[in-house]
Amino acid sequence: MRYAIISDIHGNREALDTVLEKITELGCDELICLGDIVGYGAEPGYCLDRIREVCSVVVAGNHDYAALGKINIDYFNPHARQATLWTRDKLSDEQKQYLADLPLTVVLENCTVVHGSLDSPELFDYIQTSYDAYLTMEQLTNRVCFIGHSHVPITFLLDEVITYTLDAKIDLSAYRKAIVNVGSVGQPRDNNPLACFAVYDDETSHVEVIRIQYDIERSAAKILEAGLPDFLAERLIVGR
Repeated sequence: MRYAIISDIHGNREALDTVLEKITELGCDELICLGDIVGYGAEPGYCLDRIREVCSVVVAGNHDYAALGKINIDYFNPHARQATLWTRDKLSDEQKQYLADLPLTVVLENCTVVHGSLDSPELFDYIQTSYDAYLTMEQLTNRVCFIGHSHVPITFLLDEVITYTLDAKIDLSAYRKAIVNVGSVGQPRDNNPLACFAVYDDETSHVEVIRIQYDIERSAAKILEAGLPDFLAERLIVGR
């Protein structure tokens, strides 16, 4: 089985459509979304409806919960708060119900998926250090966990100790456990503005992080046209 795994679309229609076209070309068997479908971008409803159409497994992200008022957004920066309140007004009751019904984690036969961390997933903590990775690996009941949330593709690997790699192609078969951050489709933050997703082959245990160009200028223009903060458009262009 070849899984395509996407995360952090953040209402970016151009990025999502381009990534979905590429996934179709690659002939993946199943498409998984790790949450944060909405937030920041100008077309949350469109992105949510597309994810409903094409994804067999979807988990909730913190911005999905924020759009429902299910988490406190006081800790969000001012730009994120403004985008969240704007997004709430753009989603239908049916779309909000879909988000409300999403699980926080899903355990599949050969991998587990969550937006942030398996250690108290409702807190949406980040996995950025080896200790963070350890806490999730302690909860991981199979070999591989796929995450998003930080918008930075990175893989943590457990052998004798926990290490990490930024390599785009990784053979996971030599490791006891792995946590793969698949990066962000709609708002990369690793100084690379290209849309990001991953493909995982559970038979060979190979994972590849793929970057792809999309119409960033159009997506940024839509943010400005919607009256959202200029900063949200500018950061798309620089990937930060």
